[in-house]
Amino acid sequence: MKFWVAAITVIVFSCFAIAAHTDALVEEKRSLGALIFNDAGLSNPIGQSCASCHKAEFAFADNVVVSEGAVAGAFVHRNAPSLKYGHFSGAFRDLGWGNLQGGFFWDGRVDTLQEQALGPLYNPLEMNTTPAKLVAALKASSYFEWLVYHYGESIKNDDEQLINAALDSLAEFQSSEIFSPFDSKYDYAKAGIVKLSPSERRGQELFRNKGLCADCHWSDEDQLSGRQLFTNFTYHNIGVPSNPELHVNKRSEQAAKNKTGFVDEGISLNPKLSENDKYRLAGSFKTPTLRNIELTAPYMHNGVFTNLEQVVDFYNDMEKFWPPEVKNLSGLVSTKLELTDQEKLDLIAFMKALTDGYKVSPQERERLKSLQRSQW
Repeated sequence: MKFWVAAITVIVFSCFAIAAHTDALVEEKRSLGALIFNDAGLSNPIGQSCASCHKAEFAFADNVVVSEGAVAGAFVHRNAPSLKYGHFSGAFRDLGWGNLQGGFFWDGRVDTLQEQALGPLYNPLEMNTTPAKLVAALKASSYFEWLVYHYGESIKNDDEQLINAALDSLAEFQSSEIFSPFDSKYDYAKAGIVKLSPSERRGQELFRNKGLCADCHWSDEDQLSGRQLFTNFTYHNIGVPSNPELHVNKRSEQAAKNKTGFVDEGISLNPKLSENDKYRLAGSFKTPTLRNIELTAPYMHNGVFTNLEQVVDFYNDMEKFWPPEVKNLSGLVSTKLELTDQEKLDLIAFMKALTDGYKVSPQERERLKSLQRSQW
């Protein structure tokens, strides 16, 4: 009997030791990923990192209409979305009945964080590098030996493995609590630690009902252990107007003659779609999270709205802002909500309660984290 007790004790402690070792390795890879994320030596020419267009103070968005690339004067055509909570999106998938969900980028064209990280590196309008230049930059970096330590000696002589190692570290970093802390005022209120203000509570009711926000900005909490992402990662064309401030429009002679200018077909550019879906969903984009929406202006895929007041005004009476960039609205879109001025203010107050980093005492923060650990 004593032998079996001793054996079980050894096994239990071994499992704890393995788990602790695994957690430590993950944290080290995340720290490594943070270095890569902030490394401005990976672009061509050097000077731009992932953090250049995904700034922590803006919830890892950029606070400009569209971002300028490593090459001066090169601008992308879409607004840099927040990276927060993005890793929950998962691979691009068909939910049936023509409903699509997940993937990364505004159009869901890739399935993993690793692929998402690689896109800007090779895009000539962003970091503008090549596989050979990326490998050379990684080998010249201060953290190269750390990469070797975690991913093996073979990456010294295998360029593909080296790039994949860097992408894996970036993915680990973007999956860390830094990108999904779940510590907004809403989270504290949900845990019963603080209370929403009367305006925020009214806004929450509007969000769920009259405002129709929850139709797209509500996730299945049962699948996420009680966590609310404020997006279901599905695709819709909500009739967003074109933005004349896009650099592609400013440079285009056609845009000067044609009011619509550059037209972004959204998910229709995703090569995974059937021709029928490309036609049916033209102008649709992935629904972003509303967490940290207070910090991530300008809004929409083309940055056409500069503040939340404009966004709410748009949803309240869309036709005032039209023509839409692509005239192919999703079936669930309501063009008029008939919100009062006070209701607009209340709705915005609730959305601002979704901003991470709500200030509480250390004891209250630990209460929230302890409760979340027990649930997740």
